[in-house]
Amino acid sequence: ADAGAGLSPLANTIIFIIGIIPFLWATYEFWSRIAVGSSFGTGQDSIQIRPSSDAMKKLTTIGKDGDLKKSRGQQVLGDDALLVAYFLFAVAIGSVGIAVYS
Repeated sequence: ADAGAGLSPLANTIIFIIGIIPFLWATYEFWSRIAVGSSFGTGQDSIQIRPSSDAMKKLTTIGKDGDLKKSRGQQVLGDDALLVAYFLFAVAIGSVGIAVYS
C-alpha cells in the first residue's frame, strides 16, 4: 500500500460518524432542556434560558420572595442567549455540511 494514500473514504466516513455521536447527544440534551425551560449546568451554578414569551414568564420566579439576591446561584438568560445559541448551532451545522460535502 502507498504510505501517502491515507485512509479510504469508507474509513473516513465511519470515523466521522463515530466522532459526531457525542455532539449529537449533547445537542439533544441542550435543546431538550431549553424547550421545556429546564436548568442545565452544575447545581451551584445552574443556568436556565427562558424566552420572553408570556407562557414562559408565568413558570417560576427566581429568588426568595422576589429578592433576586437570594437566587441560590441560578442564572436566568433571555432571548439574546437563545439567539446566540441558534447562531452557534447554525455555524456548527454549516461546518458539518461543509465536511460532508467535501
